[in-house]
Amino acid sequence: MAAKKNATAKKAPKISRQDAVNRVISELTGETTLSELAKAADALVVKSGGDSNLRATTHYAKRALGTAEAMGFVRLTKPTEILVAKVK
Repeated sequence: MAAKKNATAKKAPKISRQDAVNRVISELTGETTLSELAKAADALVVKSGGDSNLRATTHYAKRALGTAEAMGFVRLTKPTEILVAKVK
């Protein structure tokens, strides 16, 4: 029984999609696209033991970017693909 507790104690905690998206946006250094942000956030979720769901991750990224733009943290350009640039 003690071996089971030690094995579960060593697992990294799962990262929620919202947390993964927020982390990727906060670490943004230059320009990128919505799809690149979503792929990076989805990779964080998978790395932490979650399931891949790029559609859901893209949805959360759009919502978080809309909020970040309204607060003046990022600038969004929408010709065909949403381009994201961190405001200096």
